[in-house]
Amino acid sequence: MACCLTLLSGCGGGKRTTAPSAGTATSASSSATAKDGTVFTGYYAQQIRRTYDDAYQSLTKKILKDSKITDEEFNELSEHFSDCAKQQGVDVTFDSQGGMQTTYPAGMSQSDGDSAVAQCDEDNDFTSMSILHDSMKSNPKNEDPAVPLLQCLKKNGLAEQSMTVDDYKAIVSDENKDKDVFGKYFDESAPGYDAAKAKLYEACQTNS
Repeated sequence: MACCLTLLSGCGGGKRTTAPSAGTATSASSSATAKDGTVFTGYYAQQIRRTYDDAYQSLTKKILKDSKITDEEFNELSEHFSDCAKQQGVDVTFDSQGGMQTTYPAGMSQSDGDSAVAQCDEDNDFTSMSILHDSMKSNPKNEDPAVPLLQCLKKNGLAEQSMTVDDYKAIVSDENKDKDVFGKYFDESAPGYDAAKAKLYEACQTNS
């Protein structure tokens, strides 16, 4: 059984992370200090600090210590993630666009396969690091946070491709519109709530 995903669509909670304030730019270089005293610098210092403090995998902390994520470092983390999945009988492969395909062995249900992959994702910080890595490459100066955030939402099928930054800001600044458009990704009581996509939505909010 094969399943194609842009990023991991593992099971996640319905926690709503506050969207960046409309019109607020974060392009100024800054510094941030982790709980263990590690200091991060640069345009993504705050996001790196959050990911570092929340990390399960020691490799994640090692990668982030210099406030950078090189392609080689991310590939190493991806290998840890795919090796973890392989130990559970699930084959994980990646394409050149960052898409991921999982193949489950005969006799394994999709539910069991999804659970195994989701656990490996959590243990290896894969989704959070993938989104942070993408953001740092596509928006190196960490300018208007709504720009990379909307790009992340579009990439993961969480926002219409035609949506503009102004459209997005207008939606999230209106509580009712926000619930109508994005509620199914952060409100567990909303009609059509999608627990799998909720994790991707939260990761986009956190790392953009």
